[in-house]
Amino acid sequence: MSAILLLALAPALIARAPANWDSVRQLAGGNEIRVTLMDGRNLRGEFQSATDDALVVATSKSQETLSRTMVTKVSCEGKSHRLRNALIGFGAGAGTGLILGAVGDANSCHSGFFGCFEPLGRNGLKETVTPLGAVIGAAVGALVPTGGWRSVYRVK
Repeated sequence: MSAILLLALAPALIARAPANWDSVRQLAGGNEIRVTLMDGRNLRGEFQSATDDALVVATSKSQETLSRTMVTKVSCEGKSHRLRNALIGFGAGAGTGLILGAVGDANSCHSGFFGCFEPLGRNGLKETVTPLGAVIGAAVGALVPTGGWRSVYRVK
């Protein structure tokens, strides 16, 4: 029973941000961060530096030096994967277009009174739908939101 409970709580335990200030000090200068303070204010800006006792953030208005005791949470913006997603979408769209085009080409020649009707040629649908699917897939892949914010530090 306790193993089931542990498995059920595992995602929440893993996702919880560490209460270790070292993870804040290890951030690279220039990273976009969000800081939540004890008084409920939220600051968003560019990480400048961190010491054992303070955090320096450049906001759009000024540079703020925040005491570690005032900071309750620090989140860092994740890396964007739009190019990767566009390439995956390109491949998936091209593959889907190729399959749909092949099925369409296989069914386009019907013997009838006027003979075989192939307005685009024997492989016309494959040659038309495959690149169209690739372009649509790449566009959809590039539009998928990625990155997001990950919590770096949180006071328990």
